Amino acid sequence: MRLGEVVRLGAFFGALAIKEHLMPDLHVRPLVAELFLTDNCNLRCVSCACWRTKTVDELTTAEWKDVLDQLAGLRLHKVNFTGGEPLIRRDAVELMGYARSVGIRHLHLNTNAIRLTPSMLDRVLDAGVRSFNVSVDGPGEVHDRIRGRAGAFDRTYSHLANLVAQRDRRGLKIRMNFTVMRDNVTVLPDVAALAQEAGVRLYLNLATDRTFLFRHPEVTDQAQVLPRDLAVALQRLDRLARRDRRWLPRYSDLRYIPRHFQDVVQSDVPCAESQLKLMIHSRGEIGGCWGHDAEFNVRRTPVAEVIDGEHYRQEHTRLFRKECVGCGSNYSLNLRWRPGTYLQDALWRLGRRSLGGGEVTAAGPGPTAPGPT
Repeated sequence: MRLGEVVRLGAFFGALAIKEHLMPDLHVRPLVAELFLTDNCNLRCVSCACWRTKTVDELTTAEWKDVLDQLAGLRLHKVNFTGGEPLIRRDAVELMGYARSVGIRHLHLNTNAIRLTPSMLDRVLDAGVRSFNVSVDGPGEVHDRIRGRAGAFDRTYSHLANLVAQRDRRGLKIRMNFTVMRDNVTVLPDVAALAQEAGVRLYLNLATDRTFLFRHPEVTDQAQVLPRDLAVALQRLDRLARRDRRWLPRYSDLRYIPRHFQDVVQSDVPCAESQLKLMIHSRGEIGGCWGHDAEFNVRRTPVAEVIDGEHYRQEHTRLFRKECVGCGSNYSLNLRWRPGTYLQDALWRLGRRSLGGGEVTAAGPGPTAPGPT
């Protein structure tokens, strides 16, 4: 990362501190654009709703290129291509390459990796993508059951292994994304071991029915994680991490998980994610956040006009304060700029903290099943 980019990121988080403590109405412009190339998908995950209906009238190639021109003009630090499954769009790689050509240096892809074949990977890398999240929701049959497709795990893991094989030569950043939910929480330690075996950083998404692609009664059921199952899984993960914590989430992230399933808002943790990312949806909706729907559309309103407008400024001031429905999206980012979390991590490394030993929430010890201390 260039020095100027490091300074810009530092200024961003410095502005968040000022916004929290001194100037609550300070406007902090987003640095990252989250582009939902499509809401459609080639899998049928029990924790998601995007495949349950077919989205039509999505932005055309020309419309997405116009969006990318605008984002480049705003000097965004990074663009994330996501979905749905972005690689089911025939023009996905073309759009990635176009983003690079107009000066957006940092490109990221969220994918289930079903279509990330060796030939497709070469095209994606040639387009300039250097950062990847690959979804793995369990070992073997668990993943296939969660994802609704027999053989999905073998295909995804094979393509992930091919990606890892090119990491050093291409300078890639790779994460394995696992969504903690009712039907797979017990295999969390097994997936952690799988990530260590693959040599890939593990990131834990937390099931929720609050966000726009996840609002469905079956998803609500998956968000009802049994406290005892979670506590046992975290105890096992704690033992694994004490033997070897490489590639695993830090203690503070893991400590947060039971809190999420008790109180999804967590109002004591300001939402950096809502300030960092600009959401642009497959049909052009722009603004809002993961849990709150957009009010504008790029087909009618330029990007700069949206993010500098009074509505966006006021909405994102409220979202930063967690005056929202809650979702847990990118909780890890929200924790990383809280100094106290690093003290908790240090205490864990010294053996003064552990996972699964007695619930700790923002309000203090709780009466529910065991959690982290």
